[in-house]
Amino acid sequence: MQPGVRALYRWSGRAAVDGVERDWSLILKAWLRDAKSDVPSQWNYWKREFLAYSSGMLDQLPGIAAPRLLGAADEDQLAYLWLEDVSEAAAARWLTDRYVLAARHLGRFNGAYTADRPIPDAPFLTRTYLRSWTAWIPWLDSVRSPGTWSNPIVAGAIPAPSLQRLERLHSKAAFLFDRLEALPQTFSHLDAWRANLIGARSVSGGDRTVAIDWSFVGMAPAGQEVAILVGGSHIWLDAEPDELPTMSERSFAEYVEGLRDAGWRGDERVVRFAYAASAALYMAPPLPFWLSRIADPARREWLERKCRRDAHEIVRGWALLLNHMLGLADEAYALVEQLDERH
Repeated sequence: MQPGVRALYRWSGRAAVDGVERDWSLILKAWLRDAKSDVPSQWNYWKREFLAYSSGMLDQLPGIAAPRLLGAADEDQLAYLWLEDVSEAAAARWLTDRYVLAARHLGRFNGAYTADRPIPDAPFLTRTYLRSWTAWIPWLDSVRSPGTWSNPIVAGAIPAPSLQRLERLHSKAAFLFDRLEALPQTFSHLDAWRANLIGARSVSGGDRTVAIDWSFVGMAPAGQEVAILVGGSHIWLDAEPDELPTMSERSFAEYVEGLRDAGWRGDERVVRFAYAASAALYMAPPLPFWLSRIADPARREWLERKCRRDAHEIVRGWALLLNHMLGLADEAYALVEQLDERH
């Protein structure tokens, strides 16, 4: 078997165990060495997830879980992981309550490493993931291009684009990243949105959150993890757009409670700044970029398949998301001033 740069397979069958036939399944992930992402410090380093699993740092995580590692093989140019196949116990489409529960679990995960759990230290862990991920998106060009906003579908949902607020965020991005990276850092998944989370059950029947795809695992300030949960789950409309303000506030509140459950005793305003700034920086760049592609029939059709909604519904959801994220950006600017006054 020779995969592409990355490949994902599910293997299943039946086997005799103590004379009884049982169903079995596992997940096989494979990576072919990619020369374009072959530096461990790169945000998209090709071998990061393989090394994270192989190191043991994803065993027995607090708050959340990773699928169990069943086997690994490193053939230099090719790496394989055999992983537990975790079943979704929750509804395929999560309601707000399930996102809020996941936020609390993520808070317990991040919070444990701000308390007494040793933070992993390895050269392949990301340390400036959000800044690096944002850097590849030509978002200011999309913001300033009349074509982004003139398509009838976009103009119907966003008749008065917030160009000045988007340009302001772009001008402050480097400053906000500097402030985020100067905060105390904790061990983080950094891609924990709906597509990478499984609502599973524990052996005792309780709810647990299993996180898959650890390709961006690394360091981030407390608050960034839940920003990605909220923003990432809305850009592809996995979560209901009209629930965004409620989900955002409830998820943040439960995330903070999760931090406290794990022993964190810090300043909530610092976490709120990290949440607000991270959410705005995570979502504001790709939204104008994707809005500019609605005019392309092929891309619009792809988006409709991915989001399982028509283009009008997608753009309406993005309009709500953009407005909410720019509101969080305004909050982040104000929080910086408050935190500076405190010192």
